Amino acid sequence: MQRSLVRLLACLLLALPLHRALAQDETAGRLVHLLDYIGVDYGGAVVGGAVVSNAEYAEMQEFTASVVELMGGLPQKPGRDELVAQAAVLRAAVDGKAPAAEVAGLAAQLKTRVAALYELRLAPQRAPDVAAAAQLYAAHCASCHGAEGRGDGPAGQNLEPPPSDFHDPVRQGSQSLAMLYNTISYGVSGTAMSGFGNLPEQDRWALAFYVGSLRYDEATRRAGAAAWQDGCCRDRFTDLSAVAGAVPDQVGGSPAGEVLAYLRSAPQALGNSRGESLALARRLLAQSLASYRAGDGAGAYRQALAAYLDGFEPLEQALQAVDPALRLEVEKRMLAYREPLRASGSSADVGQLHADLLAALDRVETVLAAGSLDAKLAFASAFFILLREGLEAVLVLAAMFAFLGKAGRREAYRYLHIGWVGALAAGIATWTVAAYVISISGATRELSEGFTALLAAGILFYMGFWLHDKAHAQRWQAYINQHLGSVGGRSLWLLAFVAFLAVYREVFETILFFQALWLQTTPAGQSMVLVGAGCGALVLAVVSWGLLRLSARLPLGLFFGVSAFLMYVLAIVFAGKGIVALQEAGTLPASSIAFPRVDLLGIYPTVQSLAAQAVLIIGAALHYGLSSRQRRTH
Repeated sequence: MQRSLVRLLACLLLALPLHRALAQDETAGRLVHLLDYIGVDYGGAVVGGAVVSNAEYAEMQEFTASVVELMGGLPQKPGRDELVAQAAVLRAAVDGKAPAAEVAGLAAQLKTRVAALYELRLAPQRAPDVAAAAQLYAAHCASCHGAEGRGDGPAGQNLEPPPSDFHDPVRQGSQSLAMLYNTISYGVSGTAMSGFGNLPEQDRWALAFYVGSLRYDEATRRAGAAAWQDGCCRDRFTDLSAVAGAVPDQVGGSPAGEVLAYLRSAPQALGNSRGESLALARRLLAQSLASYRAGDGAGAYRQALAAYLDGFEPLEQALQAVDPALRLEVEKRMLAYREPLRASGSSADVGQLHADLLAALDRVETVLAAGSLDAKLAFASAFFILLREGLEAVLVLAAMFAFLGKAGRREAYRYLHIGWVGALAAGIATWTVAAYVISISGATRELSEGFTALLAAGILFYMGFWLHDKAHAQRWQAYINQHLGSVGGRSLWLLAFVAFLAVYREVFETILFFQALWLQTTPAGQSMVLVGAGCGALVLAVVSWGLLRLSARLPLGLFFGVSAFLMYVLAIVFAGKGIVALQEAGTLPASSIAFPRVDLLGIYPTVQSLAAQAVLIIGAALHYGLSSRQRRTH
């Protein structure tokens, strides 16, 4: 029973942040989808305050009722109640047969605020392969929409309403790629268009780009390509988000409309994801400053947090490989900018912090564009990444292997192997899901890391208490006589769970670091990344072997004393890292103070993280003092 509960607890704690984020994104995505349709289709239902299509108007009423219902089901956040009230205003406008421009404006405003509040990504993670999407279209869409997308497919002949004609300039001129993506994901209620949410997110975006490019002829795309090469519209279409959100009718004709036609068919022309991430960070920071000056401190904070999590954080691994000091500086400036947004700091101070942060991001762009790493630096970076990320996990595993060795239970080593091997597999699976299946936001990553670190800290701290209590030879002998012979699966599975936690929290981040390092290294130096990683793994193996050999030679009391101290230290390190991860996700407040930062020891200059670590230190000291007093009295 206990073993089952441990497994269930592990699964729940590891899956909770991801599940919550996915459910939240699903609801918010459906809301955005409905609001898009209301903004586009309402004009075909009501003209001059009179209903011109009863079917269309009934659909608009149904959609606005669904918007109100879904809005009420969103997780509670500061600002959600305002969105609920705004949804009611939209519903009243539709019921009152308000002008189309008013309804479209309300729907667009509500859509923007929902996407911002719930950090909904309205663009693909990377440029889709539009050419490969032709095969997806043929497999999933052509039977109804026709081979060329003219709505004349054999399966769509008797459908009512008929399938969309993707060449229709009126209908398609009002649809952004984000709207097409939502239609592909969720379908259209009351029609034969069902959702394809089972397709990977990147495939759905590829379909959206492909379908959105069908309305343009080759001459228009060529003209757009020439204009783009000449530098036209670079300030307008800065990244994938700008292209995905652009509505053709609002963009206009030549040359901007031609450039949009080209970028829909060749999104890779926008450049690499680093430029997109920096552009997103700058845009969100600009929105944040505008919101703050308009009196919306809560909205400004959310936008600043999104600028860090979705704009800068994807670049951290690449920046760490070439300039760790600059990465640390940007993190500090991001936190310094966010702090006064909640505390009603003066606009002048916030403006200066904003300007300093943008200057730091400019330096990031310069550093990342400077070139690739050579072979020597690639080797050193790979070596120290693996050594730094793996050392904490190795210390935990070595202590547990040594404990089982002291207890004479070497046959139980397999449980620890199950734990750390399972963590490797789970970390790789998490990265695969994040990279190729669904979009896992920066907030979700930080929440997962934070909860895992805090859970590990609690278990390690308890293990420190337990090991310290067994430091006296008589107590250890009594424990052996009473329990060792009957130690079964429950305790051993708990050890496997601790091994899993210690390794899992490091694996996903390590993979991201190596992925960034590989892309940052010259082709000739990429082999040195593998050599550096291999050497780092070898050093970790030697360290593990040395710790096990040393523990076997230590007297019993000293072994348990050293092991207890190690568990306490690691618990304190994990607690600091867990608190800061939750602060970076915006879950916990962060109050900066003047204090040294030591990442390896989990020491960060925030009141909350240092306070949590101080509590653990005091608890360990009190336990040590009480245990020492009890031993003297006995």
